Amino acid sequence: MADIDRTYSKFQEVREYHDRGMLKWQGFYLSEHTAAMEEDEKEKKLYPVLVIGSLI
Repeated sequence: MADIDRTYSKFQEVREYHDRGMLKWQGFYLSEHTAAMEEDEKEKKLYPVLVIGSLI
């Protein structure tokens, strides 16, 4: 990955910042996926189904 020239900045933090690239957004993706899985695991409403004259 090409380094970005940040020597223009008067702030040391900006000049020394190292972008983590994919690692940064993979954590966000994992967090969103985990939240979606937890939402999916919540109690679901189940309805009885009529199958050939009997309830399952």
